[in-house]
Amino acid sequence: MTLPPGRAAVFGYRRRSERLTVTGDGAQISVVAGRVASESDHWTLSNFSAVDPYVVENLNDRSEYVKVRPGRRAAPILFELARVVLPGNHRPEGFHVLAPPPRMVDPVDMLPPSAASFASLDEQRKYFAVLVALCEPRLRGGLPVGAPTASEIVERLRPLPDFRDLTRDAVNYHISYLARGKLRPYLDQDSASGRVRWKREALASVALRYEMVREGHLSLLPDPPSGRGEPSANSSSRPERSSSTPHEGEGAVQPV
Repeated sequence: MTLPPGRAAVFGYRRRSERLTVTGDGAQISVVAGRVASESDHWTLSNFSAVDPYVVENLNDRSEYVKVRPGRRAAPILFELARVVLPGNHRPEGFHVLAPPPRMVDPVDMLPPSAASFASLDEQRKYFAVLVALCEPRLRGGLPVGAPTASEIVERLRPLPDFRDLTRDAVNYHISYLARGKLRPYLDQDSASGRVRWKREALASVALRYEMVREGHLSLLPDPPSGRGEPSANSSSRPERSSSTPHEGEGAVQPV
């Protein structure tokens, strides 16, 4: 379903079916759950539920999502490739939204890289590989709960030539170095004296929030073992952009 700017689609449930339905006129829906509208450079989501938030996942960066609270009308969504997820009676249901490319700032008006840098992180240093390993589960679509332990990071990095002698103590040293030095301004004041587990989780959250670590940095790690890092059973695969991709100014919705 293609939505030119100014057009909208509603989604909800048919009277005798629990299956989520998306339609342009609402004729097939007896219980309307929400509304998607296309704008010139973004799209909006309205949540008609009185109790349930709707989650919008960014399929270009699995660590990013937004929640649209119950009753919120026309919440602006900036993700180009997204999955709208509704809580269901038996399992979550949802659909994909493919939006047009965003408008970008003219290159002559952009800050130089040195001025825009959050922190002086050297991607060639060992501490950065440890930071990427901390962020890897979330970058690959895992739940944002916990972070890899020092032992798990050792196991993950040891296949690399420069990390064959890596130890748990060395990993913990790099974590403390990041928490006390490189990323200290972005953590709570008491973070430097916090437990190592807290530091691991805080560092991963900060690095992902400010995009100090991005999906492209996963290339610094060894290939994941077979079966690791694949999308989970309840995580839908990304829809591929093809000839049906919306043109400039148009968006599209697809069922999951």
